[in-house]
Amino acid sequence: MRSHRRRTPLQHVLLAGCADDLVVLQSVLAMLPSDVYGQVVVEIEPDVALPELDTPARVTVHRVWPGAADRAVAAWIAEWMPSEPDAARTVGLWISAGSSARAVPLELDVVAQTI
Repeated sequence: MRSHRRRTPLQHVLLAGCADDLVVLQSVLAMLPSDVYGQVVVEIEPDVALPELDTPARVTVHRVWPGAADRAVAAWIAEWMPSEPDAARTVGLWISAGSSARAVPLELDVVAQTI
């Protein structure tokens, strides 16, 4: 098992957006805890520079061509969405309406917990 899957409590995040969402992405990244693990997927034209995003140490930024975010998000969901609830682990998703990832069907089992 990879070390990032053994640490608890653990928060996994996926942020997916396009060039128009860079300010929002940076704002969300600034609110994340320092021990969060995850990825940022940015759809951006090949000739447009992607500015450096300030991320927590274990969050990586991936640049994808326009139209490819849907595949990246689907792959992330397939790997990281838990099949069973785990009280020590949370998963957060933010997907921009301007990204091709909005087309990913999210067939997730949601477990509601009352505190």
